[in-house]
Amino acid sequence: MAKPSLISSKRSETHRAKQTKPIRNKGEINSGKLPEVIHLWEVEILRGRLMRGDDQTDKKELRTSPRIPLDCRLFFSSTELVEADATLLDLSSAGCAAESETSVRTDMSLDLWIFSPTYSWRMHIHHAVVRWVRGQVFGVEFLNLRPVQRKRLRQLVEKFRVQ
Repeated sequence: MAKPSLISSKRSETHRAKQTKPIRNKGEINSGKLPEVIHLWEVEILRGRLMRGDDQTDKKELRTSPRIPLDCRLFFSSTELVEADATLLDLSSAGCAAESETSVRTDMSLDLWIFSPTYSWRMHIHHAVVRWVRGQVFGVEFLNLRPVQRKRLRQLVEKFRVQ
């Protein structure tokens, strides 16, 4: 029985590659028109471009509400943590960014207590989810806010935006 030639196997790989339709742009991904076979190196290039924001269309702001920089105390807890503290870096009516020495992970559910810089008021957010983590800094989205909480957050953001 003859061994298959290395050259012939390379030719067949090349032939197969020419028959596939690789992804040409990310519009094909967004439109749902995916080819049957995707070249992994092209996916990696697209993934890298999307992650770095090389394409101008990728650089749009995803936030839906304005955020204000703040330097407040934040306490948080979850089923995995009893209680931890953080420094609130910015706040919006939809979420916040904070920095903590306590590690959190993406998709972790949290209870939050936000304290004003002078401790004259505090706000309890019953349900928030960690959306991103970069080192000790993490972003949180507020979920299931009651109308009163949503109104108070909007008022706080407006108050601190004016100052």
